[in-house]
Amino acid sequence: MRFRWLLQLLICCASSLHAQETSWYRLETIGGEADDRLRLAQLAAGAAVAGSLLRSASTLTPALSGDSMRLRWALLVPEVTTVANSSLPFSLNDGALWAGRGWNARLRAGARLDWGPWFLVAAPEVLASENNSYELASPLTVPTRPLLRNPLSSPWHLFPSIDVPLRFGQSGFVTVSPGQSTLGLRVGAAVVGLSTENEWWGPGIRNAIVMSDNAAGIPRVFARTARPLRTPIGTLEGRWFLGGLAESPYFDYKPEDNRRSLSGVALAWRPDSASGLSLGVARTVYAQVQDWGDLPAHLLDVLRDRGQRISPDSGALNTREQVFAVFGRWVFPADRFAVHFEWARTELPYSIRDLLTSPNHSQGYTLGLEWATPAVRGRDLLRFQAEVTYLELSPSYRNRPEDSFYTSRSVAQGYTQDGQVIGAAIGPGASSQWIGVDYFAPSWRVGVFAGRIRWDDDALYTFPTPPSALDENKWCSHDVSLFAGISGAIERAWGQLRLSLTRGDRLNVFFHNLTQCDLNPNPLAINDARNTTLELRFSPALTK
Repeated sequence: MRFRWLLQLLICCASSLHAQETSWYRLETIGGEADDRLRLAQLAAGAAVAGSLLRSASTLTPALSGDSMRLRWALLVPEVTTVANSSLPFSLNDGALWAGRGWNARLRAGARLDWGPWFLVAAPEVLASENNSYELASPLTVPTRPLLRNPLSSPWHLFPSIDVPLRFGQSGFVTVSPGQSTLGLRVGAAVVGLSTENEWWGPGIRNAIVMSDNAAGIPRVFARTARPLRTPIGTLEGRWFLGGLAESPYFDYKPEDNRRSLSGVALAWRPDSASGLSLGVARTVYAQVQDWGDLPAHLLDVLRDRGQRISPDSGALNTREQVFAVFGRWVFPADRFAVHFEWARTELPYSIRDLLTSPNHSQGYTLGLEWATPAVRGRDLLRFQAEVTYLELSPSYRNRPEDSFYTSRSVAQGYTQDGQVIGAAIGPGASSQWIGVDYFAPSWRVGVFAGRIRWDDDALYTFPTPPSALDENKWCSHDVSLFAGISGAIERAWGQLRLSLTRGDRLNVFFHNLTQCDLNPNPLAINDARNTTLELRFSPALTK
């Protein structure tokens, strides 16, 4: 109940600021309404696609207006986000917030300062989770955890391993995060600085395999292009960073391996301004570090590491892991149609021969399309979107060892930040399909959507078949969510409101199906759950 009172307090505080006499600045974040409408404008109105493949809050939002040589500042318009889950956690692409069962809330506020070439976005977040209890994995579907593993850690990824807890503690909690904060210095056509904001690399709608806003932002130093650079071969954009990754409190009891480095680089290219084609490439490399002072030694990991788990020279296990992807989006404004893709690998090929003989080894991919058409009223648009993502083991695992996506043999926590996957929200060894239809008017939107997620399917075959389940193939034990819902957004004189209501069934939660896969199974041997998720985002209309 105290979390509901906290939610009401946050909303009242945000709304009361409307009467204050000051300058206000709205921070546009990844996946927000402005970001979504920009994507629609590229599709239907031929808006510039530059910057659409490499996004973050500080690049989506323009600098403060006024004399650039004078100090300018403004308070950030506060934003309150609440997520309520009735039966199970359902937490996708919400940054540092982990939406457990019950009420969850996030309040973002802060300030923006611009002075000459310097700018500062201070956007910390207060996060709260009721974190009500729910049934965890059955002892019959989990192997024995190592002695130093936390009982809430994933029981299926022992080696290779990953830090994705089944639950974040046994009770509710309130935390503070630096959120979408950035300190930057403009140097010619580049920006360098420090940041903890989330980034989204690639054209994905629901999933970005290399870099997304599914986890907390990574504290890092960075360099990026300040604007798209025109060259004889087209327009180029780039980003590079070096940061540190944190372990969640619910992974293990070994403090000596809690620190990791992460080095990343991404490039996006557009042939010419008239073309709707954009292509990109991204790579991140992560490794264990003994001390944060060792981070500078990993500055160039992303360039010098060969991206193979086993060294072809010595046969030894590589101490670094990587995620590599190529991606693209092709927009046809005349047809109001677009397609996009992302193809990734966690191991780079040894040679051209290796690439040609086993191109799908350690791969994951996303494919999607969008189409819009004018609606009944001339200014309105109807948009259709569809996307599939596949991160399950490829068939090549039959011929050579292959680990589940985002897990690692040499970096115990895998590709995670504070217990959440840095890349695709569906997580390791998963696959998903999603469709959505939205009606856009100038000041409001309403839509419907449906989807399916098969969770961590690689893990299904990591534990012995329970004695009570005589079917060794486990074909009826896949952990699958089927869901549908409605969403909407509205902007009025009092502010912006965004809503999403999702209703779905999760079948065989944590692979809990101990039947013989017959037509009339014993319901007591199956754990299915029906979950309702309500998400609200509100920010008041504040002006100077």
